[in-house]
Amino acid sequence: MRRLLFITLCSTLLCPVLAVAAQDATGEASESGEGTEASPLEAEAEPEPEAAIYDLAALTYAARENYPRLRAARHKVVAAEAQLDEALVSPFFQFYGTAAITVAPEARGTPIFSPDSQLPLSNPWRPVVVVGASGVLPIYTFGKIDALHDAARAGVRAASRERQVALDRVEFDVRRAYYGLQLSLDLQQMLDEGAAKMREAEEQLIEMLESGDDGVSDQDRYRLSTARATMIARHSQAHRLEQTTRHALTTLTGVEEFEVPECPLSPLEFEARPLRFYQAAAEGSRPELEMLQAGIDAREANVDATRARYYPDLAITAAASYSYGPGISDQSNPFIIDQANFASLGAGLVARWSFDVWGNYHRVRRAEAELAELNALTEEAQRGVGLEVANAWEGLADARRREQAWAEGHRQARRWFISAGSAYSVGTAEPRDLIDAAGAYFQARTEHVSSINDVNAAIADLQRSTGTQLLPAGGWEVRCEY
Repeated sequence: MRRLLFITLCSTLLCPVLAVAAQDATGEASESGEGTEASPLEAEAEPEPEAAIYDLAALTYAARENYPRLRAARHKVVAAEAQLDEALVSPFFQFYGTAAITVAPEARGTPIFSPDSQLPLSNPWRPVVVVGASGVLPIYTFGKIDALHDAARAGVRAASRERQVALDRVEFDVRRAYYGLQLSLDLQQMLDEGAAKMREAEEQLIEMLESGDDGVSDQDRYRLSTARATMIARHSQAHRLEQTTRHALTTLTGVEEFEVPECPLSPLEFEARPLRFYQAAAEGSRPELEMLQAGIDAREANVDATRARYYPDLAITAAASYSYGPGISDQSNPFIIDQANFASLGAGLVARWSFDVWGNYHRVRRAEAELAELNALTEEAQRGVGLEVANAWEGLADARRREQAWAEGHRQARRWFISAGSAYSVGTAEPRDLIDAAGAYFQARTEHVSSINDVNAAIADLQRSTGTQLLPAGGWEVRCEY
């Protein structure tokens, strides 16, 4: 009976090597067919239609194409580029056209004689049409137009860097959710394989207690029941993790139904460099800092433009107009103003100068203060980025230490489990020894897989915090056949 309980527990905790050893020793496992029974969770699950398989690269591509924030960022770049194009051409196209139509009393004759009444308002009213055009072509503005161009170019750079910020964040979120989904699937697979066996082991232990077997006690039953309850609770947590990561990936990518390759979660191949290397890389590559630098350039251009308002704008002006009133006699005398029938054309060199010197002085002060404010905020952001990179780097180091520790703990717990099972099979160990070893093995394996997920997520976070490419495009997932 002890040997039968041992084989059941061994199958529960995913120890194929130990199961084979037990089969060789007793010959009972293969006859009972216990190793082929399905988990109750698997037995109750209804067959689902096959979904397309998406690896990490495919999900990342879908997120780049479909995530609304990235689409908004692309439109913002287009808007900034349009604003730059406007700044380049608009100052040189400040021309306006006018057209008007009105009515006026009929007036005939000359300034000397007219056949009309002395009260022209009583005459028939006739239409009058007026058209004209005027404009200014700047020649020299003491840097105002150049400052406008510089500010618009800074706006394009800021919009492009903002799009990169959104892209880095989305890629990080996709990777983190993808690794979390792999973790949940690995945990559920491990739990599914042992769920039915744990129940069978508990039922077998109850039968042994009822038959009066001296080798077991109620404490063994309590231990086993607690272990099974822990497994059920962890399965619920793993299922919740699967659903939340699937919802996150669907939100990010727009893909409703998908499956991921059936690859066991494993650490990414990445060799970390010293912390100072990544902090220096972040100072030169972090898009948020580049956004702030673009903002500084824009505010410097604003300071230059505001100072230039102390000086006049030199420009060429031109104007042309034509008015025609068919009901009013055209007066050809140049000394007589004829408002209804006239034509004019003129051009000249003009200077436009604002005398609001005192007000402009305060505008310059404000522009300089805003520039100094942004410089201070940029310095603060640089320090914050350095701290963020340090946290990410330390997080990766911690995750790797834990992964190595739990890998060793996993190996040792497996050996403990095999040793306890072998001792129990020959009657030299109590059931509680085997249950303790099984629990330790399950805990170590769970923590090991979780620490692998932490390592991969930490590498992704380090790339996001530095703004540099740490792994090639194909280095973010384990390739396998599916």
